[in-house]
Amino acid sequence: MGTLLLLDADTLAGWRRPTPSLAQLHHAVLHLERTRPDDRVAVIADPSMKFSLTGEEQTRFDADIVAGVLVCTPAGAVDGTHGFIGAVARQAAEQGWEVLAVSDRAVADVPLARLQRDDYGRWSIESSGTVDAARAKAASSAQRPVRRRRSGR
Repeated sequence: MGTLLLLDADTLAGWRRPTPSLAQLHHAVLHLERTRPDDRVAVIADPSMKFSLTGEEQTRFDADIVAGVLVCTPAGAVDGTHGFIGAVARQAAEQGWEVLAVSDRAVADVPLARLQRDDYGRWSIESSGTVDAARAKAASSAQRPVRRRRSGR
């Protein structure tokens, strides 16, 4: 069938920025589609990303959903956005697609691509291989415990 490139919208919008930018996401997607014309591109976003954007970009985020430019992870998705990306990848692989993901976090059994931007602002990716499922699960569950301050002392 071909290659399905799954893009984590949060990773592209926030790449090397203090706050996410929908314009940066659009720019990256445009370059990736042009440099990989034989691949199918799907952009998956955590719905909460909308509230990290400026007011104008929040409206554009909604328009992107309506236009089918991006898909938001459904409420209740097992393991959140990265679990949803994994589920989409498995379903695509069952249909004969070769799957490659761009994300800042490991997705079990899905080959990840390294994101790059050159000095001229052009985006590209380089495949970095499949992540072992056990390693991916361990990485996703290895979060630091939240420390709470005791009040009144």
